Amino acid sequence: MSELSIISAADIEKYATREMAFSAVRRALIAITEPDSMLFPVSIGRGLPTDSMVAVKSGLSAPEGIVGLKVGTYWPDNAVYGLANHGSSTLLLDPKTGMPTALFNAVALNGLRTAAANAVATDALARSDARVLLVVGAGHQARCEVAALCDIRTISRVLVWSRNPDHARIMVEEMSSNSAIQFVAVTDLKSATREADIITTVTPSTKALIQSEWVQPGTHISAMGADKRGKKELDPQLMKRAMLFADYPPQSVEIGEFQHAVGMSLVQEKNITAIGDVLSGVCKGRENDGSITVFDSSGIALQDIAVALAILDEIRLKGRVLKAPF
Repeated sequence: MSELSIISAADIEKYATREMAFSAVRRALIAITEPDSMLFPVSIGRGLPTDSMVAVKSGLSAPEGIVGLKVGTYWPDNAVYGLANHGSSTLLLDPKTGMPTALFNAVALNGLRTAAANAVATDALARSDARVLLVVGAGHQARCEVAALCDIRTISRVLVWSRNPDHARIMVEEMSSNSAIQFVAVTDLKSATREADIITTVTPSTKALIQSEWVQPGTHISAMGADKRGKKELDPQLMKRAMLFADYPPQSVEIGEFQHAVGMSLVQEKNITAIGDVLSGVCKGRENDGSITVFDSSGIALQDIAVALAILDEIRLKGRVLKAPF
Protein backbone atom coordinates (compact mmCIF):
# COMPACT_ATOMS: atom_id res chain seq x y z
CA MET A 1 0.00 0.00 0.00
CA SER A 2 1.29 3.47 -0.89
CA GLU A 3 0.90 6.69 1.06
CA LEU A 4 -0.47 10.00 -0.17
CA SER A 5 0.88 13.22 1.35
CA ILE A 6 -1.82 15.86 1.72
CA ILE A 7 -0.69 19.48 1.66
CA SER A 8 -3.33 21.91 2.90
CA ALA A 9 -3.83 25.59 2.19
CA ALA A 10 -2.50 26.27 5.70
CA ASP A 11 0.69 24.32 4.93
CA ILE A 12 1.29 26.36 1.79
CA GLU A 13 0.68 29.63 3.61
CA LYS A 14 3.16 28.61 6.31
CA TYR A 15 5.99 27.25 4.18
CA ALA A 16 5.79 28.74 0.69
CA THR A 17 7.83 31.85 -0.13
CA ARG A 18 8.26 33.96 -3.24
CA GLU A 19 11.99 33.23 -3.25
CA MET A 20 11.21 29.50 -3.33
CA ALA A 21 8.78 30.05 -6.19
CA PHE A 22 11.27 32.18 -8.17
CA SER A 23 13.87 29.42 -8.00
CA ALA A 24 11.46 26.57 -8.81
CA VAL A 25 9.78 28.40 -11.68
CA ARG A 26 13.12 29.41 -13.16
CA ARG A 27 14.19 25.76 -13.18
CA ALA A 28 10.87 24.73 -14.75
CA LEU A 29 11.08 27.33 -17.52
CA ILE A 30 14.57 26.13 -18.40
CA ALA A 31 13.58 22.45 -18.10
CA ILE A 32 10.79 22.74 -20.67
CA THR A 33 13.35 23.78 -23.31
CA GLU A 34 15.20 20.47 -22.80
CA PRO A 35 14.35 17.33 -24.79
CA ASP A 36 13.65 15.14 -21.74
CA SER A 37 10.84 17.37 -20.46
CA MET A 38 7.32 17.27 -21.85
CA LEU A 39 3.97 19.00 -21.63
CA PHE A 40 0.81 17.16 -22.60
CA PRO A 41 -2.26 18.64 -24.33
CA VAL A 42 -4.31 20.95 -22.11
CA SER A 43 -7.83 19.65 -21.51
CA ILE A 44 -10.52 22.27 -20.91
CA GLY A 45 -14.03 21.20 -19.98
CA ARG A 46 -16.81 22.20 -17.60
CA GLY A 47 -18.90 21.03 -14.69
CA LEU A 48 -22.68 20.98 -14.24
CA PRO A 49 -23.07 24.80 -14.21
CA THR A 50 -22.94 25.89 -17.84
CA ASP A 51 -20.51 28.72 -17.08
CA SER A 52 -18.14 26.59 -14.99
CA MET A 53 -14.73 25.43 -16.20
CA VAL A 54 -12.31 22.57 -15.55
CA ALA A 55 -8.80 22.81 -16.99
CA VAL A 56 -6.22 20.02 -16.68
CA LYS A 57 -2.53 20.67 -17.36
CA SER A 58 0.09 17.94 -17.00
CA GLY A 59 3.74 17.30 -17.73
CA LEU A 60 7.02 15.73 -16.73
CA SER A 61 10.59 16.86 -16.23
CA ALA A 62 13.23 14.17 -16.29
CA PRO A 63 15.97 16.55 -15.06
CA GLU A 64 13.82 17.43 -12.03
CA GLY A 65 12.51 13.87 -11.61
CA ILE A 66 8.89 15.01 -11.42
CA VAL A 67 5.61 13.97 -13.04
CA GLY A 68 2.27 15.53 -12.21
CA LEU A 69 -0.76 17.55 -13.10
CA LYS A 70 -2.84 20.53 -12.05
CA VAL A 71 -6.60 20.80 -12.12
CA GLY A 72 -7.91 24.36 -12.24
CA THR A 73 -11.62 25.02 -11.74
CA TYR A 74 -14.04 27.91 -11.98
CA TRP A 75 -17.45 27.58 -10.31
CA PRO A 76 -19.17 30.99 -10.49
CA ASP A 77 -21.52 30.55 -7.52
CA ASN A 78 -19.07 29.23 -4.94
CA ALA A 79 -19.46 32.34 -2.77
CA VAL A 80 -22.81 30.90 -1.68
CA TYR A 81 -20.87 28.07 -0.02
CA GLY A 82 -18.16 30.30 1.38
CA LEU A 83 -15.65 29.10 -1.22
CA ALA A 84 -13.53 30.86 -3.82
CA ASN A 85 -14.86 30.74 -7.38
CA HIS A 86 -11.44 29.70 -8.66
CA GLY A 87 -10.02 26.41 -7.38
CA SER A 88 -6.73 24.67 -7.99
CA SER A 89 -5.36 21.25 -7.04
CA THR A 90 -1.94 19.82 -7.89
CA LEU A 91 -1.08 16.11 -7.86
CA LEU A 92 2.45 14.71 -7.94
CA LEU A 93 3.04 11.14 -9.15
CA ASP A 94 5.86 8.78 -8.27
CA PRO A 95 8.06 8.89 -11.40
CA LYS A 96 8.95 5.21 -10.93
CA THR A 97 5.48 3.74 -10.33
CA GLY A 98 2.94 6.38 -11.41
CA MET A 99 1.23 6.19 -8.03
CA PRO A 100 -0.02 9.48 -6.52
CA THR A 101 2.42 10.72 -3.89
CA ALA A 102 1.23 14.22 -2.91
CA LEU A 103 -1.99 16.22 -3.28
CA PHE A 104 -1.92 19.99 -2.82
CA ASN A 105 -4.63 22.54 -2.20
CA ALA A 106 -3.02 24.80 -4.76
CA VAL A 107 -5.21 27.92 -4.75
CA ALA A 108 -2.50 30.03 -3.14
CA LEU A 109 0.17 28.00 -4.94
CA ASN A 110 -1.32 28.93 -8.31
CA GLY A 111 -1.11 32.64 -7.56
CA LEU A 112 2.44 32.25 -6.29
CA ARG A 113 3.80 30.39 -9.31
CA THR A 114 1.99 32.61 -11.85
CA ALA A 115 3.44 35.73 -10.28
CA ALA A 116 6.86 34.10 -10.06
CA ALA A 117 6.84 33.34 -13.80
CA ASN A 118 6.06 36.98 -14.57
CA ALA A 119 8.72 38.23 -12.16
CA VAL A 120 11.45 35.93 -13.48
CA ALA A 121 10.64 36.78 -17.10
CA THR A 122 10.39 40.51 -16.39
CA ASP A 123 13.72 40.48 -14.59
CA ALA A 124 15.29 38.91 -17.67
CA LEU A 125 13.61 41.19 -20.24
CA ALA A 126 12.84 44.62 -18.77
CA ARG A 127 15.31 47.50 -19.02
CA SER A 128 17.69 47.74 -16.10
CA ASP A 129 16.41 51.26 -15.31
CA ALA A 130 12.70 50.33 -15.44
CA ARG A 131 10.94 51.83 -12.42
CA VAL A 132 7.27 52.48 -13.32
CA LEU A 133 4.92 49.49 -13.31
CA LEU A 134 1.39 49.46 -14.73
CA VAL A 135 -0.82 46.56 -13.70
CA VAL A 136 -3.99 46.11 -15.73
CA GLY A 137 -6.48 44.35 -13.49
CA ALA A 138 -7.10 44.66 -9.77
CA GLY A 139 -8.07 41.19 -8.59
CA HIS A 140 -6.27 38.80 -6.27
CA GLN A 141 -3.74 37.74 -8.92
CA ALA A 142 -2.88 41.35 -9.71
CA ARG A 143 -1.83 41.81 -6.09
CA CYS A 144 0.36 38.69 -6.32
CA GLU A 145 1.98 40.02 -9.51
CA VAL A 146 2.82 43.39 -7.97
CA ALA A 147 4.27 41.84 -4.81
CA ALA A 148 6.50 39.48 -6.81
CA LEU A 149 7.70 42.17 -9.22
CA CYS A 150 8.53 44.56 -6.38
CA ASP A 151 10.52 41.75 -4.74
CA ILE A 152 12.64 41.03 -7.80
CA ARG A 153 12.98 44.55 -9.27
CA THR A 154 13.33 48.08 -7.88
CA ILE A 155 9.93 49.66 -8.55
CA SER A 156 9.24 53.24 -7.47
CA ARG A 157 5.73 53.80 -8.84
CA VAL A 158 2.81 51.39 -9.47
CA LEU A 159 -0.15 52.43 -11.60
CA VAL A 160 -3.31 50.31 -11.20
CA TRP A 161 -6.09 50.25 -13.80
CA SER A 162 -9.29 48.24 -13.69
CA ARG A 163 -12.51 48.28 -15.69
CA ASN A 164 -14.08 48.88 -12.29
CA PRO A 165 -12.33 51.99 -10.90
CA ASP A 166 -13.43 51.12 -7.35
CA HIS A 167 -11.46 47.88 -7.56
CA ALA A 168 -8.32 49.79 -8.57
CA ARG A 169 -8.83 52.26 -5.72
CA ILE A 170 -9.26 49.47 -3.16
CA MET A 171 -6.15 47.66 -4.37
CA VAL A 172 -4.11 50.87 -4.15
CA GLU A 173 -5.35 51.52 -0.61
CA GLU A 174 -4.47 47.99 0.47
CA MET A 175 -1.02 47.79 -1.10
CA SER A 176 0.17 51.31 -0.29
CA SER A 177 -0.61 51.18 3.43
CA ASN A 178 2.78 49.73 4.43
CA SER A 179 4.90 50.51 1.38
CA ALA A 180 7.37 53.21 0.40
CA ILE A 181 6.36 52.64 -3.23
CA GLN A 182 3.92 55.14 -4.72
CA PHE A 183 0.66 53.45 -5.74
CA VAL A 184 -1.79 55.32 -7.97
CA ALA A 185 -5.23 54.27 -9.23
CA VAL A 186 -5.59 55.45 -12.83
CA THR A 187 -8.58 55.76 -15.14
CA ASP A 188 -6.80 56.79 -18.35
CA LEU A 189 -5.28 53.54 -19.61
CA LYS A 190 -3.76 55.20 -22.68
CA SER A 191 -1.76 57.72 -20.64
CA ALA A 192 -0.74 55.09 -18.10
CA THR A 193 0.50 52.79 -20.86
CA ARG A 194 2.65 55.60 -22.25
CA GLU A 195 4.14 56.31 -18.83
CA ALA A 196 4.93 52.72 -17.85
CA ASP A 197 8.29 50.98 -18.21
CA ILE A 198 6.77 47.60 -17.31
CA ILE A 199 3.18 46.53 -17.96
CA THR A 200 1.50 43.44 -16.54
CA THR A 201 -1.98 42.49 -17.76
CA VAL A 202 -3.97 40.23 -15.44
CA THR A 203 -7.55 40.07 -16.70
CA PRO A 204 -9.98 37.58 -18.29
CA SER A 205 -10.52 39.94 -21.23
CA THR A 206 -11.51 38.74 -24.69
CA LYS A 207 -10.74 42.06 -26.39
CA ALA A 208 -7.55 44.09 -26.61
CA LEU A 209 -7.09 46.49 -23.70
CA ILE A 210 -3.60 47.76 -24.60
CA GLN A 211 -3.39 49.29 -28.08
CA SER A 212 -0.18 49.04 -30.10
CA GLU A 213 0.21 52.79 -30.68
CA TRP A 214 0.13 53.47 -26.93
CA VAL A 215 3.20 51.34 -26.17
CA GLN A 216 6.45 53.30 -26.04
CA PRO A 217 9.88 52.02 -27.19
CA GLY A 218 11.70 50.25 -24.38
CA THR A 219 8.55 48.95 -22.67
CA HIS A 220 8.31 45.40 -21.36
CA ILE A 221 4.88 43.73 -21.21
CA SER A 222 3.95 40.49 -19.45
CA ALA A 223 0.53 39.23 -20.56
CA MET A 224 -0.81 36.84 -17.93
CA GLY A 225 -4.54 36.57 -18.67
CA ALA A 226 -4.88 34.51 -21.83
CA ASP A 227 -5.04 30.79 -21.05
CA LYS A 228 -7.73 29.53 -23.43
CA ARG A 229 -8.98 30.22 -26.93
CA GLY A 230 -10.60 33.62 -27.35
CA LYS A 231 -8.91 35.46 -24.49
CA LYS A 232 -7.01 38.60 -25.49
CA GLU A 233 -5.46 41.55 -23.64
CA LEU A 234 -3.09 43.08 -26.22
CA ASP A 235 -3.57 44.52 -29.69
CA PRO A 236 -2.27 41.81 -32.07
CA GLN A 237 -0.65 44.55 -34.19
CA LEU A 238 1.76 45.18 -31.31
CA MET A 239 3.41 41.82 -31.96
CA LYS A 240 4.82 43.11 -35.25
CA ARG A 241 6.73 45.80 -33.30
CA ALA A 242 7.94 43.64 -30.44
CA MET A 243 10.36 40.89 -29.52
CA LEU A 244 8.21 37.95 -28.47
CA PHE A 245 8.81 35.48 -25.63
CA ALA A 246 6.65 32.80 -23.99
CA ASP A 247 6.78 30.18 -21.27
CA TYR A 248 6.02 27.56 -23.98
CA PRO A 249 5.62 28.86 -27.54
CA PRO A 250 3.56 25.93 -28.93
CA GLN A 251 0.96 26.46 -26.18
CA SER A 252 1.11 30.24 -26.48
CA VAL A 253 -0.02 30.17 -30.11
CA GLU A 254 -2.87 27.80 -29.25
CA ILE A 255 -4.40 29.25 -26.08
CA GLY A 256 -2.14 32.15 -25.07
CA GLU A 257 -1.89 35.81 -26.03
CA PHE A 258 -0.08 35.10 -29.31
CA GLN A 259 -2.94 33.00 -30.72
CA HIS A 260 -4.46 36.11 -32.31
CA ALA A 261 -1.34 37.50 -34.00
CA VAL A 262 -0.53 34.04 -35.39
CA GLY A 263 -4.14 33.58 -36.51
CA MET A 264 -3.94 36.89 -38.39
CA SER A 265 -0.57 35.86 -39.93
CA LEU A 266 1.15 38.84 -38.30
CA VAL A 267 3.80 36.57 -36.76
CA GLN A 268 4.69 32.89 -36.72
CA GLU A 269 5.54 30.54 -33.89
CA LYS A 270 9.17 30.61 -35.04
CA ASN A 271 9.24 34.32 -34.11
CA ILE A 272 8.60 33.46 -30.43
CA THR A 273 11.50 32.63 -28.10
CA ALA A 274 11.07 30.32 -25.12
CA ILE A 275 11.94 32.36 -22.02
CA GLY A 276 13.84 29.34 -20.69
CA ASP A 277 16.36 29.79 -23.50
CA VAL A 278 16.95 33.36 -22.32
CA LEU A 279 17.29 32.27 -18.69
CA SER A 280 19.82 29.57 -19.62
CA GLY A 281 21.82 31.91 -21.88
CA VAL A 282 21.05 30.02 -25.10
CA CYS A 283 19.29 33.09 -26.55
CA LYS A 284 19.50 36.77 -25.74
CA GLY A 285 16.60 38.77 -24.38
CA ARG A 286 15.99 42.39 -25.41
CA GLU A 287 18.30 43.73 -28.09
CA ASN A 288 18.60 47.28 -26.74
CA ASP A 289 16.91 49.84 -24.48
CA GLY A 290 14.53 50.80 -27.29
CA SER A 291 13.20 47.29 -27.86
CA ILE A 292 9.63 46.43 -26.92
CA THR A 293 9.49 42.98 -25.30
CA VAL A 294 6.34 40.93 -24.75
CA PHE A 295 6.22 37.82 -22.56
CA ASP A 296 3.17 35.60 -22.82
CA SER A 297 2.48 33.39 -19.81
CA SER A 298 -0.25 30.90 -20.64
CA GLY A 299 0.83 28.75 -17.69
CA ILE A 300 2.59 25.40 -17.90
CA ALA A 301 2.26 22.35 -15.69
CA LEU A 302 5.99 22.14 -15.01
CA GLN A 303 5.76 25.40 -13.08
CA ASP A 304 3.01 23.99 -10.86
CA ILE A 305 4.67 20.68 -10.13
CA ALA A 306 8.13 22.21 -9.63
CA VAL A 307 6.83 24.70 -7.06
CA ALA A 308 4.75 21.96 -5.42
CA LEU A 309 7.80 19.72 -5.05
CA ALA A 310 9.86 22.57 -3.61
CA ILE A 311 7.20 23.21 -0.98
CA LEU A 312 6.89 19.50 -0.17
CA ASP A 313 10.66 19.29 0.35
CA GLU A 314 10.51 22.33 2.65
CA ILE A 315 7.70 20.84 4.74
CA ARG A 316 9.52 17.53 5.03
CA LEU A 317 12.60 19.42 6.23
CA LYS A 318 10.90 21.76 8.70
CA GLY A 319 7.50 20.35 9.56
CA ARG A 320 5.19 17.36 9.42
CA VAL A 321 3.39 15.99 6.39
CA LEU A 322 -0.13 14.60 6.75
CA LYS A 323 -0.17 11.19 5.09
CA ALA A 324 -3.05 8.90 4.24
CA PRO A 325 -2.96 5.25 3.10
CA PHE A 326 -3.77 5.06 -0.58
